[in-house]
Amino acid sequence: MKFHTPSFLMGFASATVIAMTGKRLKPVAVELGALGLHLGHLTWGVVERQREQVEDLWAEIHERVRERRRTPIGPRKVPATQTVRIEPAGSSNGSEARR
Repeated sequence: MKFHTPSFLMGFASATVIAMTGKRLKPVAVELGALGLHLGHLTWGVVERQREQVEDLWAEIHERVRERRRTPIGPRKVPATQTVRIEPAGSSNGSEARR
């Protein structure tokens, strides 16, 4: 791998700046960490609320199934179909059939 002097100098300068300004950057890092932790707690609360909604829905589904199992199912009434008999017409000229 080829040594790239400008990249080395930029990395060294960045590390030097961070080391020298560490005391100034510490409060910023602490604030960013606290903000990240707060957002994590908010997200966790939203996830828990949605999980509870899904659990409630699942419980309602189970209750509906239990209710249907308890209710006896009687014989179903199927509507009677009307049988239609088609008879050919007297003439053979292709007229429609009668009912």
